Amino acid sequence: MPDPTPDPNLPQIQRVALTAFGVGLLLMFGKIAVYWLTDSVAVLTDALESVINIVAAAAMFFAIRYANRPADRTHPYGHGKIEFMVVALEGWLILFAGGWIAYEAIARFLSYNVPVNLGWGTGLLAVIGSADLLLAMYVLRMGKRYANAPLQADGRHLVTDVISTAGVIVALVLVQWTGKAWLDPVVAIVLACVILYMSWRLLWHSMNGLMDRSDPVDDAAILAILDEEVAGAAIHSYHKVRHRHTGPFHWVDLHIQVDGDLTVHQGHAIASRIEKRIEDALGDANATAHVEPSS
Repeated sequence: MPDPTPDPNLPQIQRVALTAFGVGLLLMFGKIAVYWLTDSVAVLTDALESVINIVAAAAMFFAIRYANRPADRTHPYGHGKIEFMVVALEGWLILFAGGWIAYEAIARFLSYNVPVNLGWGTGLLAVIGSADLLLAMYVLRMGKRYANAPLQADGRHLVTDVISTAGVIVALVLVQWTGKAWLDPVVAIVLACVILYMSWRLLWHSMNGLMDRSDPVDDAAILAILDEEVAGAAIHSYHKVRHRHTGPFHWVDLHIQVDGDLTVHQGHAIASRIEKRIEDALGDANATAHVEPSS
């Protein structure tokens, strides 16, 4: 049965992570510049989220390298759990950012702060937002292609960043057209709520991964194979089916009941065949079947 090994797509995954970090760094400086130009709390919201993006991208790159260390004596199941820890880190960072943004927005609303240079600020932010959208689509697509949890988490975070940038642009346009400065902090408060919701989604995903929550897709595939084996009379029944996965690698263990008159060799052959079927169905996987007599 195969053990966890470095992801064969590791070079490509690392390239995506480095691209996310490098481009994100440029976008962050661009948004900070727009904030200095406009003194808009909505733009501050966007800039702060980009700072979080950079921290998360750096942590993501470390996690990808560490998670792809081969299994060893002290980590027989591999090192993939660190991916969920990084997803949790990103979730907590976003939670902190959302709280800070909400606080700043309420303070600006009460102080009647008026943003300036809205024409230039809106134009620059539109260019930055377009680049951010392309980066988000790229990272999310690659994360799904390589079944990489940190890349997918970062891609979802970037999507949120794009949404917040679009909201900020709308806010700046409305303030410029209507002259109502209170729209700036109100939009920032709405974006803070979106960011807080996104943080909850990431933290929930991390918690499920760390607690080995079963994947319903994997569950359906495994049970379909076992039901076929029962229908074909190769085994009498099965129980204690347990499975989990970290990144692209899946762990499965189960008990099967066979005719008690079979030899050890025959029972082992049936178990090995079922293990092979499950591993082929799930991809990178290690399945272990414990054989029991049915009577």
